[in-house]
Amino acid sequence: MTRVSKTIQLLVSLSVVGLFWLIYPGVMVLFASAVGLVYVAAAVGTLLGNSLAGQIAFALSLVTAILTTLGVLRFISNGFSYVSGNFEPHDGIYWPPYAILAVALGTALVVVLQIAGRRIG
Repeated sequence: MTRVSKTIQLLVSLSVVGLFWLIYPGVMVLFASAVGLVYVAAAVGTLLGNSLAGQIAFALSLVTAILTTLGVLRFISNGFSYVSGNFEPHDGIYWPPYAILAVALGTALVVVLQIAGRRIG
């Protein structure tokens, strides 16, 4: 896996922790952040060349890609328009769906780069 994909994975893992703080209230954010910090630790381990951390980070990236893609699809099915930036009956920009979309695209990119790196290498 290239240094670029490892760096993207670290940035995505950090954004997942931030996304958890945006989504979850109260005590739930502590548990979610603990899981997110495991993802960050695995991404750092991958940058340092640890193969077990790389496998854990790949698994967490895959799960994150699936769950955030489901989140994006849920926003779309609930009437959110990514073009106008809000739900149909409302005005103004509602930005959390864009954060979830960015994480979904980032994790999908990481997964694709990791699979491609394994096939090439």
